[in-house]
Amino acid sequence: ASWAGTSACARDDILRMLSVPRSDQRSAAGDGGEGSALRLKAFAEQLASALEQVVDNVVLFDEVDSTHAMALRLIDQVEVEGLVLRPTVVLAGAQSRGTGRGGRRWLSPRGGLYLSWLSSGIRDEVANRLPMLAAAAACATLADAGVTEARIKWPNDILVDDRKLAGILVHCRRGTANRVTVSLGVNIVPISETVEDASQPPVSLTELIGADAAAAALAGVAAGFVRGLVASIADPEPALERWRHWLVHRPGDRIAVRVASGAVESGRFAGLTEEGFLRLDQGSGERVISGGDVIES
Repeated sequence: ASWAGTSACARDDILRMLSVPRSDQRSAAGDGGEGSALRLKAFAEQLASALEQVVDNVVLFDEVDSTHAMALRLIDQVEVEGLVLRPTVVLAGAQSRGTGRGGRRWLSPRGGLYLSWLSSGIRDEVANRLPMLAAAAACATLADAGVTEARIKWPNDILVDDRKLAGILVHCRRGTANRVTVSLGVNIVPISETVEDASQPPVSLTELIGADAAAAALAGVAAGFVRGLVASIADPEPALERWRHWLVHRPGDRIAVRVASGAVESGRFAGLTEEGFLRLDQGSGERVISGGDVIES
């Protein structure tokens, strides 16, 4: 399938790209293989239809190592071949090596939502804010699905009662035309395995709104996320305000953050900079943290 070029694809072209190319991979969990594959393809067709105004290509895999890794490989190919990267969504029914921030494993059983959005030409000042914009888009689409209690742990983990429901991974390849990918993983079905380094077990959409409602909401959650993200890139300020509103942290809250070096910085939450960086009151002064993982709050 062609996913990069110089002109937008018509809806029929998008639908022709839908495929389950990895026939050597298992097509479904358990013994419902053919039915599960058909449901996956129907979901992708729904998504292509819902996103025809904002996405040129929808690429579907039955199973892949991770949609984020696949998106990065597509960006590599664009650069090697000198192509123009059109807005593209990569979907998978399951991930064999799902990855979260910091290279941590993201458990990705069949039945979850695994999606990566790719595009190019994103301005530097907007690219810097993509983690916040994506978190706001995720919270908004989950609220539309009935999960109004979802909150954001800085910078972009989506929690319900301190249990992770969704995660976001952002990559920007800087250049004359910035190429970005924003990946979303949502626990649709319950996660039975133990999650490494998690203080609480994850929660799933099924546990929050019921299995039938969660299955019915899948395409809407995915489409709402992509539409919301695209809209926020065009006009970031309203989305950034929603992101601030949905943050779980409040001024004065004790907080500890593991930064890229592995060091842990502790203090009290003092708010955010204009860029969305964390302001940490450490008593003797204020530390601004541009990236890291909140490990205690």
